[in-house]
Amino acid sequence: MPCWRCQVETADVVVVGAGVIGTSVAYHLAQRNTGLKVLVLEKEKAPCTGSTPLSAGGIRQQFTTEVNIRLSRYSVDFYERMAEELGCVFDFEQEGYLFVTAQEATAARVRENVALQTSLGVPVEILTPAQIAERWSFLKTDDLVLGTFCGTDGYADPYEATMGFYQAVKRCPDVHYRFATPVTGIQVEGGKVRGVTLDSGSQISCQWVIDCAGPWLREVGLLAGIEIPAFPVRRCLWNTEPFEPIKQKIPLTIDMETGFYTRSESGGLMLGLANPAEPTGFNNLLDDDWLPEVIEAAMARIPCLEQAEISRGWAGHYSTTPDHLPVLGPVPGVAGFLSAGGFSGHGFMHAPATGLLMAEWVLDGGPQTIDVSSLSIERFASGAELVAEHNVI
Repeated sequence: MPCWRCQVETADVVVVGAGVIGTSVAYHLAQRNTGLKVLVLEKEKAPCTGSTPLSAGGIRQQFTTEVNIRLSRYSVDFYERMAEELGCVFDFEQEGYLFVTAQEATAARVRENVALQTSLGVPVEILTPAQIAERWSFLKTDDLVLGTFCGTDGYADPYEATMGFYQAVKRCPDVHYRFATPVTGIQVEGGKVRGVTLDSGSQISCQWVIDCAGPWLREVGLLAGIEIPAFPVRRCLWNTEPFEPIKQKIPLTIDMETGFYTRSESGGLMLGLANPAEPTGFNNLLDDDWLPEVIEAAMARIPCLEQAEISRGWAGHYSTTPDHLPVLGPVPGVAGFLSAGGFSGHGFMHAPATGLLMAEWVLDGGPQTIDVSSLSIERFASGAELVAEHNVI
């Protein structure tokens, strides 16, 4: 129990987590210049030391749900101007995203997805196998039906983005960060957030708690008696050494049948493939036993990879929900608690939009820019059939 003699600190908003989501939330709150005292609490010793820097760094608009496309549209626009507006180092490499399929049934769904994407302003094009081969000759294309390409998609360094938000916010006198400070409790009285308890036993009184804890989203929610159906799932990535056959930067390329994906990284390629048998949990050890499956899928689409050597690998975590869509916004019965997670691998790419939306919930009473009512936690208890996001890797 916290010591009653301890002085209770006060903040208006407590943000839990200083990864790319938490720093974006703090930045967007600070941009409104309302004088609200914002305190960002991070259990690690520095910003961007959890799951954020372990991301593949993809940023795309090619989704199957309208809400994800709209989140991406805002975020792509933000990332295009981030370096200039925030005065930070941030290199958004808009080399595009290329999806390819070798199945007619998948191709039919892809055409429907493209119709939705273009209706929302996404500059995506359908490519024939011959067009794909002409642009990216290293790809095996003789079995393909079609591909889709969006040139304004791309990838970036999540660490650069997080530090850009962090450094910009540090200049605001109303926003403060505290590191090596785990939150161990959330006080709820009369159905309202009243404050948080830290591992030291001290308390901070606040009106709002914004859960930006990434893979730990559910664990933080449970501190307030909230069950958020978002679970950590390990994902592993590997980099190759630079090699001659592929000298140019390439799009982030996804084989829709196998789920294999790759992009340029440090003169070589980054390789990824989700293990469908991966259990939920916080296992952060690299699964080298899975690497042969990754290499097999990689060489099936990029035969010249037989000349490459693996340089390193690492493991991170997705925060995954049943429909692969995030849980954004308030929860019934606990006023002042906001969920900002469960992105199922899309947190970095949607961080700017999420920061904006959380600021609008706190300052305007709800979203003004993007309708995210479909992302409420209440969808899981409604009994209605979930509309899932299918473009998840």
